[in-house]
Amino acid sequence: MTSPGNHHDELPTNNPHYTLLGSDLKLFSDAGFDMDKIHLKRNASVAQLYEDAIKKEGAVISSAGALINYSGKKTGRSPKDKRIVFEETSKDHVWWGPVNIKMDEHTFEINRERAIDYLNTRDDIY
Repeated sequence: MTSPGNHHDELPTNNPHYTLLGSDLKLFSDAGFDMDKIHLKRNASVAQLYEDAIKKEGAVISSAGALINYSGKKTGRSPKDKRIVFEETSKDHVWWGPVNIKMDEHTFEINRERAIDYLNTRDDIY
């Protein structure tokens, strides 16, 4: 029986677009994802990704079959935004500097929580 709003029990286990089952579902739930609200689409097919991008993001398909979408003002890589947790197992194995910037564990946890909070506002997670 499916509970209202639970998107994870309504799909059969043989559905190729939905493979989050058992221990994986528990892993995401334990990490703080609101499993009653979000719909995780792990390893979605190319067709599913195209369909969702066209329906939800305004993407179009080129005459050659490529998916076209515009990213807005923020484009490309952002190498100066890379952070690595500075802790016992990493401190002597990373070339620290302007690209590999130190981050303490507390700051990492705060950023992780912020990211999960944001993802919990989305309907679909890929």
